[in-house]
Amino acid sequence: MQQQMSQAAEAFRKRLIATAKGSRGAKDMSREEACEALTFLMSAEAHPAQVGAFLTAMRFKGARVEEMKGFLDAMEGSADLIKPKAEGLLNCNGPYDGRKNALHLSLAAAIVTAAAGVPVVMHSSSGLPPKDGVTTARLLEALGIPAYLEPQRVSRNIQEKGFGHLHASCYLHAVERLKPIRQTLFYRSFLHACEVMLNPADAPYSLIGAAHKSFLERFASTAGERGQRRVMVVQGLDGCDELPMEAVAVADFNHGEVAQYILDPADFGFKHRPHHPCESVDATARRVEDALMGKSDQHLDAILYNAGVRLYLGNKTDDIGAGVALAVKLFESGRVAEKLLELQH
Repeated sequence: MQQQMSQAAEAFRKRLIATAKGSRGAKDMSREEACEALTFLMSAEAHPAQVGAFLTAMRFKGARVEEMKGFLDAMEGSADLIKPKAEGLLNCNGPYDGRKNALHLSLAAAIVTAAAGVPVVMHSSSGLPPKDGVTTARLLEALGIPAYLEPQRVSRNIQEKGFGHLHASCYLHAVERLKPIRQTLFYRSFLHACEVMLNPADAPYSLIGAAHKSFLERFASTAGERGQRRVMVVQGLDGCDELPMEAVAVADFNHGEVAQYILDPADFGFKHRPHHPCESVDATARRVEDALMGKSDQHLDAILYNAGVRLYLGNKTDDIGAGVALAVKLFESGRVAEKLLELQH
């Protein structure tokens, strides 16, 4: 006798049919419907074929703002979230599948930001397609900084050290159960986009990256309208939160309004130049450590510029130029090196 389908399974069956009608025929979901769909997919009742079919259908249809809000509701609703007592917490991260093209300097900029007294939370994963590249988690481990910590320990680190990192395997449990299926698909899905927009530490400020200009306003509205004061979305390197040393587009959600503009490092005294190619995790760690310890200035401009943006976004300075100037002083005083050593012990 055929097993009776649950109400949740039947609702998802109808949702999948409506979603898999192609880019023109597919019906958009409400925030609540999107939350219900992903909640089902993350449950033990969902079949791997259903997961793959829905991810593929959404890839062709494209996720709208209300749908992404619903997906984020489901992801955070099944996660171990934290709420550290850290005034002005800044949430910054890039895609969970990491970097393949450009050297990973986001973490270096975040450590400079923490050295200035702006608390920072980052979150990432390891071993995720399609890039399976240099992630923040892998770089932290190579630097001797723990990346796989329980959420409450991360919360304490943010409060005590001004920096913390959440690994998906330690806090994003339901989404992680979909990882084997995602590893067989080899393409980016709406889950990749939503991971970028997660706010697992309830930070009021976020700096996130998007690979394409067309995503900027959508990401800013989605993340910002879920309760943050300010969300800056940049067309960053490898889709990350790191700004290149050239002019890029930005969508800035600020207290309910989205403004779009261009950020140009030349406006803050930096020359345009191509970014250094991505290197192995260990090689990247050596470059980051040398920069933060003051042993090399090869990548200093990129780190200072990105730190300046973060210090401005975190309300430490009134503008990016002042943030850059403060970052310079932090290096000169040795506070950046001290912060790195603190995080390593």
